[in-house]
Amino acid sequence: MDNQDDFGISSMLEEPADFRPPPPEGHIEIFERKCAAAGSTSIRVSLLGSHPLWGHHLWNAAKEFANYLDKNRELVANKTVLELGAAGALPSLVAAFNGAHRVVITDYPDPDLMANIRRNVELNMPERLADESVIVAGYRWGSETERIAALSGSALGTFDVLILCDLVFNHTEHQKLLEAVHRLMSKPNGVAFVFFTHHRPWLAEKDMEFITRARDEMGLSVSRIAEIYTGVMFPEDPGDEQVRGTVHGFRISHPVATADS
Repeated sequence: MDNQDDFGISSMLEEPADFRPPPPEGHIEIFERKCAAAGSTSIRVSLLGSHPLWGHHLWNAAKEFANYLDKNRELVANKTVLELGAAGALPSLVAAFNGAHRVVITDYPDPDLMANIRRNVELNMPERLADESVIVAGYRWGSETERIAALSGSALGTFDVLILCDLVFNHTEHQKLLEAVHRLMSKPNGVAFVFFTHHRPWLAEKDMEFITRARDEMGLSVSRIAEIYTGVMFPEDPGDEQVRGTVHGFRISHPVATADS
């Protein structure tokens, strides 16, 4: 039998062009800074069309922390900054605009995520990629931490400021994130900012375990610095809209040494 003669079976199995809907296209969202003291007043944030690691959303927590940085730019000016789980990397871009000495932007080492973060830096500050004062790197929490530490440029491999926006809903990753914060936050004056929303109100207590464990298990100092109602991100989701629409912000640092310690 002629191998090329398949009685038309191949054509029967071919999917019509419109058989599967195309994947959603990515888009650019414009973030307008409310009190920009340095850099562009508008930041272009490229977002993936769809992604299992949530890189297709510009999260309210990231927006509110970006606003917080613009109001308190001294927090990052001339500092080294590390963002974990950056997605669109808006807070990192604002930190760079506000004079951070070095910004290391990390997320899971998925090629699409990494390429999109690089694109966001190129869209807004390509010169910072060129001079390596902004670095994009893949980071699997719980491994490769020393590789990330080496990017800080400090002898101890630590950063002055860590940024975690809307990560605490990953309850299984709390331990890895806490270990990363403890290892990578400089001593004694380093600080980590943790901003998030309880997107699933029935799991709010589980979200908050990250904060309580930072204090009780890691011995870190914790203080609430923000509680802002922004409205819900996902109107169709269940649960109290006041809870789902509120961004919480916490500051985590090493405890202040006393004269007796």
